[in-house]
Amino acid sequence: MLSNKTVKACRSPDAETLAKTGHIAENDADKSIRSIADLKAQLNYAAQFRAKYSRPFITISYAQSIDGSIASRDNAPLELSGPQSWTLTHQVRSVCDAILIGIGTVLADDPQLSVRRIDGKNPQPIILDTHLRTPLDAKCVQRDDVSTWIINGETDSIATRRSLEKVSARPLTCATGPDGKIDLDALMDLLAGMKINSVMVEGGARVITSFLNARLVDQFIITIAPKLVGGLSVLNSRGLEIAQSLECDQVHYQHLGNDIIVWARPGWKVT
Repeated sequence: MLSNKTVKACRSPDAETLAKTGHIAENDADKSIRSIADLKAQLNYAAQFRAKYSRPFITISYAQSIDGSIASRDNAPLELSGPQSWTLTHQVRSVCDAILIGIGTVLADDPQLSVRRIDGKNPQPIILDTHLRTPLDAKCVQRDDVSTWIINGETDSIATRRSLEKVSARPLTCATGPDGKIDLDALMDLLAGMKINSVMVEGGARVITSFLNARLVDQFIITIAPKLVGGLSVLNSRGLEIAQSLECDQVHYQHLGNDIIVWARPGWKVT
């Protein structure tokens, strides 16, 4: 599905670098993002961010149980977020240019990837699907308001591509890494070239882990639900390869219903 190839250092700006360049907001580049209003204000400068770093501003947003599960043990859909947290998720979707998930999430959850709980614009749906396994009747493909982008590797399956195009999906070929999965560095080039300024990454575990390993994260918005599940962790079996652990900066906690929302930025170190 995707590769966790290490990206160029210039694509993982730290807060100090951003503050010096002024390409997020004048004198406000290192301010904490602790609300949807803060995120929206930050994304007003996402076009400048893309121009400077040749990639979109990337927000990883997902819900987990107290024990860190994002899905049940058999990978069945798991309802975690409360109604207020779900509303926040749709608010985040509405301020981002695109929303990105992996083919595993499509097959397991069949999400629409649209904004429904609030009045707001729908983001561009993007599916990482190396081998074009997206079902023709998937909800995000059957939408009549947007053509879902399906990022795939080199494939000889012309018939499958044409079938997806007939249902208004748009297969886009992207370079793959040595492991045969979508190369995230190449994906950033592709999205930047298509003027995508901001991306909300919703999952699943392999996608989130690979974006972390590639240092392609600028903001975390994590919902923690008061449930114990004993299911699948947000980090896949390979875990983090970037270091022993990643320490977050500018951490803020928000209480929505029974859920806790963690707003934080990854503490990338300049290397």
